[in-house]
Amino acid sequence: MTEIKQNGLVIAERDLGENDKLLTILTERYGKVIVVAKGAKSVRNRHMPSCQLFSFASFGLRKRGNYYFITDSDLIESYYDIRNDILKLALATYLCDIVNDVTQEGNNDDEILRLTLNMLYAISKDLKPLEVIRSVFEIRIAAELGFSPDLEGCSICHIHNAGSYYFDIIDGIITCESCKASHNFSVENNPFYEKGLNKPILIVSRAIVDAINYIVFSKQERVLSFNIDNDEWTSFFDVAEKYLLNHLERGFYSLDFYKSLLI
Repeated sequence: MTEIKQNGLVIAERDLGENDKLLTILTERYGKVIVVAKGAKSVRNRHMPSCQLFSFASFGLRKRGNYYFITDSDLIESYYDIRNDILKLALATYLCDIVNDVTQEGNNDDEILRLTLNMLYAISKDLKPLEVIRSVFEIRIAAELGFSPDLEGCSICHIHNAGSYYFDIIDGIITCESCKASHNFSVENNPFYEKGLNKPILIVSRAIVDAINYIVFSKQERVLSFNIDNDEWTSFFDVAEKYLLNHLERGFYSLDFYKSLLI
């Protein structure tokens, strides 16, 4: 039997019988692992605090068959404050649903784990408005997955100081108004079409372009340290969400629920 000792974040849980849980844990070195937590639903079980959704803990795990079983656990951080606010809970669940979707067993996803822990801390401590945290996570995790946009300048003339751009969120490139208006593209090389269909194009300001670049290239501990004008935030939120979901090619029920609470 394989035994490992790893720090990990519980990103999903479901009941397994009357007293047990089946946990999905993102670990530092082994990626995502599926863990049977025997008796974890009982308040008398010593592993119960470490086996809650969003708990970050040091786990002793022993593999038997297709699953790991907990042999030891030591809670590091519970992010307890998240559970006291339905909006925070909904957002944190959405972030963990994304992480569960994009990570795999056996992969070293340490950067994604660090990003998720940083965002859960920001949610629990109200470091930024929740919508800002969500959008920063969406952009940065897209970059961590290899979907970094190329926003240095216009993809055609390379101008980098235009007031606004057309953002192709599939190819991750921007085109200035002048190039879009002045070029007579053929059907074959029109950058705004794919297989004869309109590609999703969003108009973004230079400020939003700069914000996205900052999020992609900044150090993890500084990723929330930026600001834009108040009238830019709504567009920024829309761009971040559409950029990630188009690249993942799916939606999330947890996002729909979170957004329903904002209305």
